[in-house]
Amino acid sequence: MSGNNNCQNCHTLKAACDEAFHTYPKSCSHAVWHVIRKYVYDQPYLTANNLLQVVGRSPKWQEVQIHELAQLANDGVLVIGGAVDSPHGHVIVVYPGQPKSDGGYTYISRNGESKIMPGHGVYPLAMSTSMGSWPGAKNKGNLTVRDSWSREKFEGVRFFKYVGTPYSTATGLGN
Repeated sequence: MSGNNNCQNCHTLKAACDEAFHTYPKSCSHAVWHVIRKYVYDQPYLTANNLLQVVGRSPKWQEVQIHELAQLANDGVLVIGGAVDSPHGHVIVVYPGQPKSDGGYTYISRNGESKIMPGHGVYPLAMSTSMGSWPGAKNKGNLTVRDSWSREKFEGVRFFKYVGTPYSTATGLGN
């Protein structure tokens, strides 16, 4: 794939994430589904937990490690991440751009104090929406894949890249 195609693919991914963020600000699974549909024409809507089960078994999705995420997203490859939880899991899309330090944003602690979220390292960017109140779970490329979960929950996050044939708007065909 040429550099120009990677650049175009990166812009396509970023535009899909931005649109999903604004269209579904309170539903991570709907936002991720919106982005997936730009690549997989007939992708049915699935809740976060169900989506993670399906992609974990599908030959069209391949698990990837965190150190691969930024380059994949910058190449325009669709990568989703998520963790199954009860009653609802959480899913994100890896957002193109330069990795950055996580944390650094203000949140309100359980006892009502305003605090700054501590950092844990440098991570790829994310598009994440949520109906919940976790302060890092709502971002459009301004926070990282690490910010969407607490320290304990992040340990259960898995990432998957789409390896099927992307939907072609020129031909109207998808798989």
